Amino acid sequence: MATAWQKFLLEQGARLDPHEQIEVGDARETIQALADHDTLASLDHYGVIHVQGDDAKSFIQAQFSNDINLLDDAHAQFSAYCNPKGRMLAQFLVIPYRGSFLLLSAREILPKTLARLRMFVLRSAVTLDDVTEQMVCLGLVGHTLSKTLSDSLPALPKDDFELTQHEQNLFIKIPGPIARYLLITELASAQDLWKAWSDRLRASGASVWHWSDIQAGLPSIWSQTVEEFVPQMMNLELIGGVSFKKGCYPGQEIVARMHYLGKPKRRMFRLHSQRDEPAQPGEDIYLANGDGQSAGKVVLAEPAVGGGSDLLAVLQLAHVSGADLRLGQSGGDALQIQSLPYAIESEN
Repeated sequence: MATAWQKFLLEQGARLDPHEQIEVGDARETIQALADHDTLASLDHYGVIHVQGDDAKSFIQAQFSNDINLLDDAHAQFSAYCNPKGRMLAQFLVIPYRGSFLLLSAREILPKTLARLRMFVLRSAVTLDDVTEQMVCLGLVGHTLSKTLSDSLPALPKDDFELTQHEQNLFIKIPGPIARYLLITELASAQDLWKAWSDRLRASGASVWHWSDIQAGLPSIWSQTVEEFVPQMMNLELIGGVSFKKGCYPGQEIVARMHYLGKPKRRMFRLHSQRDEPAQPGEDIYLANGDGQSAGKVVLAEPAVGGGSDLLAVLQLAHVSGADLRLGQSGGDALQIQSLPYAIESEN
């Protein structure tokens, strides 16, 4: 069912894709236009949980992989929520918000994730509420945003994951090949901003944002990949999403053992496919002429500049060097491994 924000955008001429996400224009054309056009993206794929109460901080600290005690009011952080076996149930962007916290994850998995988190509240003085209908996420992507929106933008944050607040609007700088900012605001403000900015910026759905996530090597968990990956398989510790010095949390023993005593046998890589239709999260990757066993799984995929598609996928390290990787089946489209903006140590 469409959210209030989606209903507003539908009235503005947007449409819903088969996954009930907003589309505005053609995804490939918008991605290709990023080099020359600043973009305003609806990030309605995000769901938002509001965590508040005297024990909010200690509750999050006991549940997530990152150290919430290192978080201050001027920064957000990535974190994983794992099951007891260390497999990720969700990935969150944790954001300080007026003495409380906002948690952003994929909207499609939020209801089950929220229900599970609530099971562990017990006697803690903490409440967790789904505020997706009230809090809207927008993405600003472009080289000249400060100039284009100079009359309506505050000073934007300069460093990755830095947070600034202007009235009811939160701005967070997110890593990417082109400068981009996550804007979180209340529904009425989002509607006003969309009307004011959509004639100066190229309006889009979330594909532009996802494509930037792929180029930046930022992982995500979707309904098809819940409980598939340990945080290290998603490179989460390489981008500051795991603390190995904090206390216990669900799955901590498994995650710590892999760090101190073992080595991940799988890691997330960036790849390119000549197939124009992007793969779905969870789609298998195989070796050409292999034994039919999966060599990896897709994390996220979007149309690529110049044709084909770009994707993130978790691959078995044994099959990375010199392997002939194929999408969907052993005779499927060939995949080419591309570089990430951070280093993955050779562990095979």
